[in-house]
Amino acid sequence: MNYAERMNTVRGSVIRDVASEIASRNNKELIQLSGGLPQGSLFPIKELKDVTDLILSDEDKAIESLQYGLTKGDTELLGILSERLQKVEKMDIDMSNILITTGCQQGISLVSTALLDLHDTVIIEKPSYLDGLNATLPYECNIVGVDTDEEGIVIRSLERALDELHKVKLIYVIPNFQNPTGKAWTLDRRLEFLELLGQEKYDHIHILEDNPYGEIRFRGEFIPSLKSLDKNNKVIYLGSFSKIMCPGLRVGYVVGEKSFVDRLEEIKEGADLQSNQFAQSQIREYLKKYDIDRHVQEIRDVYKVKADVMISAIKQELGDVVNYVVPDGGIFMWMEVPEYINTSAMLSDALDANVSYIPGASFFADGSGTNTLRLNFSMSSEDQIKEGIKRLAGVIKSKIS
Repeated sequence: MNYAERMNTVRGSVIRDVASEIASRNNKELIQLSGGLPQGSLFPIKELKDVTDLILSDEDKAIESLQYGLTKGDTELLGILSERLQKVEKMDIDMSNILITTGCQQGISLVSTALLDLHDTVIIEKPSYLDGLNATLPYECNIVGVDTDEEGIVIRSLERALDELHKVKLIYVIPNFQNPTGKAWTLDRRLEFLELLGQEKYDHIHILEDNPYGEIRFRGEFIPSLKSLDKNNKVIYLGSFSKIMCPGLRVGYVVGEKSFVDRLEEIKEGADLQSNQFAQSQIREYLKKYDIDRHVQEIRDVYKVKADVMISAIKQELGDVVNYVVPDGGIFMWMEVPEYINTSAMLSDALDANVSYIPGASFFADGSGTNTLRLNFSMSSEDQIKEGIKRLAGVIKSKIS
């Protein structure tokens, strides 16, 4: 096949590579601490069946839901969603500021198409969800990580990068319960970040805030999103129903200035015409009939217990051998093992010991972080988490010199 040159930059997902390796082993004893899936038993299956029956039993609703729809998204859903973002995220927006997408991933793709030229620079956190940025690869962008600490992106490091790097066009951040670390930026750090980027000399730089985990806060006080704090209209916001309802529906959204959202709509029309109309109808009717806030609280309660079980197991099995982040929400934990242990090389031994994780180097643009790993606590039962950490601890201890 005579591929376009841009295909030389396209790569697959390391996370999906690990999943493929797990599938190839077909090992029913394996405890998967590697995934990023929400807990399936928390999906509102009964409620979705109810609203699906409601849609299909009404001929007008059924035809509307099975017909082509607007590229921008279902009009009634857009109205409900704008009201919810005003209430939950304190955003000053209306439905003209929103475009429905096929998950957050398509949002990243559309924003990349709209903003990035060949060899532009994209700044990300160090570490960050690099697989989410696969959409930027055809533009041969220079992806550069900036240091983070317990409060978020390090402002001094960011300012230095902005001064030294060429053609910085986009800053991609996950301020709430980040994938992979589970960290959440403090309010002060968010305000510092926006103050820095609000300077006139950075008018050409856009901020892409990815917030799929924001509502899953199970500890601490609510912290406003960058979008809701932004006074300069620089922040483009990505949200999704994947973690608070179910990912298979693939319904996400972009929030931005109306003129920008209109341009994204034009790109999306050429890409796929529209997102799944039936899935949008299901979510619309669910939001009208059921209390999603109550459902989200149930998710928070379950995930808090699982996170605490994982933290307790790590303390018991590994003590001071490793460093780890205690998350206040989301579905991930981050671990650092002694520097001389390469977690990519160690993965095979872990799989042999019937436990999996994601090597941390895959989240660093510069290939560093070789002694780090990401763990997931949403997919496994409490007993599986305890046993999985016990197995992982045995592998790590076997590597300690």
